Amino acid sequence: MKLSLSKIISAAALLAVSSPSFAHTGHAMHASFSEGFLHPLTGIDHLAALVLIGFFAASYSYQKSAQIIACFAAALMAGFFVGVEWSNASMVESLVAGSLIALPVALYEYRKTGAIKWLSMISIAAFSACHGLVQGAEAIGAVSEFGLGSLAASVMVMVGVNVMVKAIRNAVAQFASVKS
Repeated sequence: MKLSLSKIISAAALLAVSSPSFAHTGHAMHASFSEGFLHPLTGIDHLAALVLIGFFAASYSYQKSAQIIACFAAALMAGFFVGVEWSNASMVESLVAGSLIALPVALYEYRKTGAIKWLSMISIAAFSACHGLVQGAEAIGAVSEFGLGSLAASVMVMVGVNVMVKAIRNAVAQFASVKS
């Protein structure tokens, strides 16, 4: 069964509108490294975005993949530090949920050239920053530990998905060459 872009976007839209933001319940407690680490792993909005970014980066070379993931991580952390200072980030929740619809479109458009590519890059960074903004606004206590935990888990998911997709792609290619 071949998944089309419209099916992927439709699935992301259903996830986004079914509930506001799943990752932002019960985490507004005293921040720690473990709470930060669990935050992106236990929220469907963060996890879906991170998996999507890992899949997207897997379509490039290892060096370019690392650059893409580093840029996403930097935007996430920039948003986090803004969120720490701006504790009223509740209005950003709708952007976080909306990113599950817009992020796949922006990633798809990134492959184009000219102004569309630049607009998609800005959108991708903005949605990554929105995820970080909400995390930063919720962190109370050991904010830097929470941020480091969240960053570690986020990078782990993006890199893990990236490596797994590349390994599966290579295995399929090897199997196809042996079969023919």
